[in-house]
Amino acid sequence: MTLKDKVVIITGGTGALGRAVVSAFLNEGAKVACTYIVDEELKGLSSIIEHHKSNILFIKANVTKEKETVKTIQETLERFGRIDILVNIVGGFAYAKILDTDEKTWDSMMNMNLKSTFLCSKAVLPHMIKQNYGKIVNISSRPALKGSTGVGAYSASKAGVLNLTETIADEVKNYDINVNAILPSTIDTPANRRDMPNADFSKWVKPEEIARVIVFLASDNSKPISGAAIPVYGKA
Repeated sequence: MTLKDKVVIITGGTGALGRAVVSAFLNEGAKVACTYIVDEELKGLSSIIEHHKSNILFIKANVTKEKETVKTIQETLERFGRIDILVNIVGGFAYAKILDTDEKTWDSMMNMNLKSTFLCSKAVLPHMIKQNYGKIVNISSRPALKGSTGVGAYSASKAGVLNLTETIADEVKNYDINVNAILPSTIDTPANRRDMPNADFSKWVKPEEIARVIVFLASDNSKPISGAAIPVYGKA
């Protein structure tokens, strides 16, 4: 178990990708604090909760709000005593051409995808710097590298995640803290299958495959890697 007794905060851990990541970390021996918003989504983790009761903590928090983000850090420290890893999964998607993108949609993409990553990273860094150790894994996206029709707000927010990743990595390089981002393409989730029923699902990357990459980046096997943007496209 490469992450035995490491403490990880996973934001948005009850969604399709989040569940796979939470499960992967628990199976590697980590202690997991998982943020969520929707109570109903906890049902999808019932079997995980049953098998890992002592190693998992659920925190209901909106991590686009600084006060709730700070509360998340405090509750994790109270339960587990330290924070070694942060995985920023919270995010959202909206499709609209720029002329059809209203201010609410733009702000929503920036808040969910970029602001949440900023606030959570800012909140954990003092603890990682103090212990001279830490791993942060951010979720960007393939469109962050090249904008295209209909994903202007989304791709701009995810490009911001890449820039933020590089910036933080540079700022903490003297503290044995690794900060990296992954760039999935279309993820094979039930929601995406419903939205794109005619697509070739076999080419999509599975949540479990992404989870394995995240676990690697959170482990000491990834020590030489920081400030990187790692494609996780599947076969798409």
